[in-house]
Amino acid sequence: MKLFTTILLSLSTLVLSVKGAATPSTWLSVEDVSSEFNANATSLNKREGTEIVTCYNTGTKVDRGPSVSSIDNFCARVIGTHVANGQTVAYRYDWGSFTILVSGQAINGCSFTIDNNCGRLLRLPLDKCNTSGENGKQGGYERDTCGTWRYDPGSNGSDF
Repeated sequence: MKLFTTILLSLSTLVLSVKGAATPSTWLSVEDVSSEFNANATSLNKREGTEIVTCYNTGTKVDRGPSVSSIDNFCARVIGTHVANGQTVAYRYDWGSFTILVSGQAINGCSFTIDNNCGRLLRLPLDKCNTSGENGKQGGYERDTCGTWRYDPGSNGSDF
């Protein structure tokens, strides 16, 4: 019975260790960097016109998991925010060995309130660029008639 108890305790410790190892890591910090783009950031609305994706195809390569996590957190923070023409809402996520800048900007005289399109628009440069695999993403931006949505991995304190 003593041997059985010892084996059972060892197995439970092993299971807990493996479960702990599978837990995804998160960013070390997140910073609202909207002021780097404009004096007072505020929101985004329904998209009009053709959505054009431009890929960077250079710079820091990151995995899709942290990218989706950063995009999802950004959108959760800014949904409902109103963005006036020329304004940018931006956050930089510090993952330790790399950063991910996520932003939305109103352009061409438009203003809008950020809605559920946020995640879809930011995933366009994530999923339509560097398409040879799920990882190795270098970012880019989506541009339409009223806005520009940027997903940009970087390192060493820069967005490159």
